[in-house]
Amino acid sequence: MADKERKEGTARPIEALSEANQALAESLAATQQRNLKYAQSVFESTIALLKSHVEETRSLLEQWEQQAQKQPGVPRAAETYSSLFRAPLGAYQQVLEVMETASRQSLESFQKASESFQQVMQQGREQWPEAGRQAPRTTVKPEK
Repeated sequence: MADKERKEGTARPIEALSEANQALAESLAATQQRNLKYAQSVFESTIALLKSHVEETRSLLEQWEQQAQKQPGVPRAAETYSSLFRAPLGAYQQVLEVMETASRQSLESFQKASESFQQVMQQGREQWPEAGRQAPRTTVKPEK
């Protein structure tokens, strides 16, 4: 009877620890998912804003070119200024595309790491009860 009480006394803290670890793992997984969704939304809104700026700048440049071509004697100067403005705009668009690609790859890597973390946590949750069941069987003999 004393042996049964000792096993139950040992099992209760292990079960409590197991439940606490499981709750922690679930909380970490949920937090990781929220962080990933937040990062994705920030990334997508930033890229959309930058693309919008590029398009607005391009539109303004085209309007300016049209107005300049209507002016007598100005078309040559308009072409010069137009090429002067288009070069940085093209470079900016290329940088934006590279940044978008790199950011998407980073988000994908983070998502894969998050999935791996969740798999490891799930394996730990599955293995923890087994370790808890085996722990009461191991007894420490008192020293004489």
